[in-house]
Amino acid sequence: MASIIEASAALRKRKNLKRGINFTLMVVGESGSGRSTFVNTLCGQQVVDVSTTVMLPTDASTQIELQLREETVELEDDEGVKIQLNIIDTPGFGGSLDNSQNFNVISDYIKHQYDEILLEESRVRRNPRFKDGRVHCCLYLVNPTGHGLKEMDVEFMRTLAPLVNVIPIISKADSLTPAELKLNKKLIMEDIDYYHLPIYNFPFEETDISDEDYENNMHLRSLMPFSVVGSNEVYDLGDGTLIRGRQYPWGTLDVEDSTISDFVHLRNTLLISHLHDLKDYTHEILYERYRTEALSGEPSAPSSRGAHLAAHENGTASPVASGKSSFHAADHESATSSLKQSAGGQDTYLAREEQIRLEEERLKAFEERVQQELLLKRQELLQREQELRDIEERIEREAKQRAESESLQ
Repeated sequence: MASIIEASAALRKRKNLKRGINFTLMVVGESGSGRSTFVNTLCGQQVVDVSTTVMLPTDASTQIELQLREETVELEDDEGVKIQLNIIDTPGFGGSLDNSQNFNVISDYIKHQYDEILLEESRVRRNPRFKDGRVHCCLYLVNPTGHGLKEMDVEFMRTLAPLVNVIPIISKADSLTPAELKLNKKLIMEDIDYYHLPIYNFPFEETDISDEDYENNMHLRSLMPFSVVGSNEVYDLGDGTLIRGRQYPWGTLDVEDSTISDFVHLRNTLLISHLHDLKDYTHEILYERYRTEALSGEPSAPSSRGAHLAAHENGTASPVASGKSSFHAADHESATSSLKQSAGGQDTYLAREEQIRLEEERLKAFEERVQQELLLKRQELLQREQELRDIEERIEREAKQRAESESLQ
């Protein structure tokens, strides 16, 4: 019997190695926080174009549209396990005078992924190729101010932490001295405790954990919030050793030097030691809580914007740019309808009707936003095509002139 169990375990392991692991990571941070550079550093390759700029608010427009852009990268660890890393970037976040709409866009997207799972579970015949799009971790980049959290930081974590595993990060940690960085970490954690922000603080059951895992989790807790340094450049130290780092007049900084930043600890946590823990916590705790509230008609987790969030309990998808945008309107209406039928009582029914009306309005607004984005992309494409035609005409003219001059000679 033991040999059969071992053979089955080995077979499952081979299948997992072949199939790979899907992991969805969202990276949120203000423009200039080093968000794109961090993503490239984490993946060890150019994933996000760091030259992409985001317009700043002007007197004519104080609102900057948040975009959700998805990139998929296939990584492989030392044991040959393939990880399909789905990265959701958030250009435009924090760029407006009023950023409350940014929170709604992100929370709507996360809730929509839960609604998709809820809808699939309610089907009599499920789709074997269904893709789980739930966000397993959200890295929130805090600017290295040397102080604690800003009001926007507190509001973001309070709003999103009940829905997704939020891990705060101090970006561009090399801009602080070691003493300043230590103080910044202390002040941020004090703010997190003071405001009771439910971030992902590496939870575990004390009665069911090994000594090694206990020490590892406690060490990771002591590093919170992680301080990171990113770089898009690779340097040769002269002896054939290549490092990803940043160059200064006094020398070259290795971003993987654990005495300077926590980048290596964070990368190992996300992609190795706690990858499955983050996925399990998302499914067993966060999703189950959302599912229970959705089916029972209870309000979502309280916050300073509790009334506003309760009115938007079940979100629709936000536009995710990866060559196409979709909202799955029919599926979302079906999910909302099934939730309405599950709730009992006339008051709950009327509340659901109001929610459906609000969701339809929000869906319409999202569709208009997508149309605007498509129009802008089309205009950019036409402009690029015109530039290419101009270049081709110039090359043809130059070639014709050279040919004429050669024939005269």
